[in-house]
Amino acid sequence: MMRGEGRRREEEEEEEEEDSRVALLDDVETAEDEENAAAAKENEEDDDLSLFSSATDLKNKEQLQQILEEERHIKMGNVQVLLLLFVVILFINLMKGGGALKSPLGIRCGSNSFWIANGAMLGWILLISFFARSYLVRKHEIKEAVGFPYVEGDIKWDSRATIVYPVICAAAGFFAGMFGVGGGIVKGPLMLAMGVHPKVSSASSACMILFTSFTATTSFVVFGLLDMDYAAVCMSLGFVATLVGQIGLFYLMEKFQRNSYIAFSIGGIVLLSAFLMTIQSLISMADSGGPRPPSGICTGKQ
Repeated sequence: MMRGEGRRREEEEEEEEEDSRVALLDDVETAEDEENAAAAKENEEDDDLSLFSSATDLKNKEQLQQILEEERHIKMGNVQVLLLLFVVILFINLMKGGGALKSPLGIRCGSNSFWIANGAMLGWILLISFFARSYLVRKHEIKEAVGFPYVEGDIKWDSRATIVYPVICAAAGFFAGMFGVGGGIVKGPLMLAMGVHPKVSSASSACMILFTSFTATTSFVVFGLLDMDYAAVCMSLGFVATLVGQIGLFYLMEKFQRNSYIAFSIGGIVLLSAFLMTIQSLISMADSGGPRPPSGICTGKQ
C-alpha cells in the first residue's frame, strides 16, 4: 500500500509539472502572438507613412513640373494686371484735369476733389502692390516647398525682397521725377545689382519706361508743361537713337558673345545723364539770373 501511495504521489507531481509546462508554453505563445501583432501594426503604420511620403513626393513633382512649364511662358494674367493699373491711373489723371487741361468732371485744380483724385491714384497703386506682393510671396513659398531649382539671375521674392525692392523702385521713381530723368536709368543698375541677367534687366527697364514715360507725358500735358513744338522732334530723335543703339548693341553681343556690354551701356548712360543734367541746370540758372522762383502746379500754360 505504501508503494501504491508513493506511485500515486509521483504521478500527481508529474501531472502538476506537465500542467506547469503547458501553462508556460501558453504564456510564451501568447507573448509571441502579442509581439507579432505589435510588429504587424508597426509595419502597417510604416507602410502608411511610406505611401503618404510617396504621395507627397509625387504631388510636389507634379507641382514643380507645372511651375517650370509656367515659367517658360509669359503670364498673361500679370500683363493684364499691369495694363489695368496703367489704364486706371491714366483715366484718373485725365479726369481730374490740371493747370492747362480742364477736367471733364468739372474738378478745379487745387480743390479738395483734385487732391482726392490724386490720393485715389496713390491708393490704387498701393492696392495693386499689396495683392502683387501677396501673390509673389505665396508663389515663393510654393517654390521652396517643391524644391524649385533657382538659376543665376532668378529673384527670390520672399517677404523681405517684396518690400525692399519696391521701396527702392518707388524712391527711384520719385527722384527721377524730381530731376527729370527716366526711372529706367535708376532701375537698370538696381536690377543688375540684384543679380538679374543683363538682357532681362535691359528688357524690363524698357518695358517699365514705356508705362512710366507715357503716364509722365500725360501729366505734363495736363499741367501745360509739354512744349508741342519740340514733341515731334524729340520723339523722332528718341526713336531713331533707340533703334540704332539696340541694333549696335545686339551686333556687339552676338559678335563677341559678351553680355557685359549692356551693363557698361547702362552705366555710361547714367554717368552721361548726370553730367548733362548738371550742365543744363547751370545754364538755366545763368540765363535766368539765378534759381527760378517757385510756382504752383496749377499755373501751367492755358
